[in-house]
Amino acid sequence: MTTTYPYPFTVPSPKPIPPEVFIDELRRFTYRDQWAVLMIAEHQALTTAQLTTLGFHPNQAGAQRRLRILARRGWLDRFGTITRTGEVATVWCLGPLGAHIASGLADPRPSPAHTYRRRERLRTSGDLDLLAETNQFFVDLAAHARTNAHTDLRVWWSPRTCRNVVAPSRHAAWHGFWLEPDPGDTSAAAVAGRVHHYPAIAGRTGLATLLFRTTDPHREQDLHRQLARLNLRQLTVATTHPDAGHPASDVWLPVGGSERIALRQLPATEQLEHPNDQAPLLESENLAPHPIHDPERPTLEAIVTGDYSYTRQS
Repeated sequence: MTTTYPYPFTVPSPKPIPPEVFIDELRRFTYRDQWAVLMIAEHQALTTAQLTTLGFHPNQAGAQRRLRILARRGWLDRFGTITRTGEVATVWCLGPLGAHIASGLADPRPSPAHTYRRRERLRTSGDLDLLAETNQFFVDLAAHARTNAHTDLRVWWSPRTCRNVVAPSRHAAWHGFWLEPDPGDTSAAAVAGRVHHYPAIAGRTGLATLLFRTTDPHREQDLHRQLARLNLRQLTVATTHPDAGHPASDVWLPVGGSERIALRQLPATEQLEHPNDQAPLLESENLAPHPIHDPERPTLEAIVTGDYSYTRQS
């Protein structure tokens, strides 16, 4: 199926977007719209329900209406998918204008044809379900933070952003934890073997907590047996599975432990700001916004002390 955007970017046109068209569209581009586009740019694809949960709009119907407008104007694109639970969901990804703003100062900017081909690769990717489940993990944490005082999901960085963070030139950092999703079709031994990538990363970043979220309880048991045979060095490794409960609850079983604990009980190090927090808009490859959209969000200290709660969903 060919998707048609407003003139002049009819897919699969290889022509670049004229500057005057982009500037004209920016006049109607709100802060809320910018947040949604940059969140999708960071995490590749988010569903209507996920964006609503993150605070894009108070209700899903309103979110759907605004997202459709952004798609008609070329900021976003969409396709339908069936989740592993059998539900039909609308997945939102970048459109030509969204890809244009997310490319920063890259030259040349992606053409509408390039953006369309990227959408098709995403739509037909065998990893789409795994991407959706990984994103949902953090959406669940954000939903918990919005409705519980003294809690906050401060950062949620994509693999693209983390690649810059783990580079040898980076200094010690805090991101809470590393998350390794379980595709389910790989042996438990192979999944456990991924821990060998992390001691060097921990040495460069200061973050030595690794989490695995397995597909089911039996898979988790197999993974623990494999992990027990490995030298984890300075790593703290914990696992859970969907049946154990909400990821913000006491559902994480450390390797070698007998009782499940909460994320807040895992080791943490000093926090480091996003590698491009000080970069102006359009001048950074990594434009990850705060994962909860809330224009009234105060300082972190006010959240920690309980002076503010995300139960206000404006």
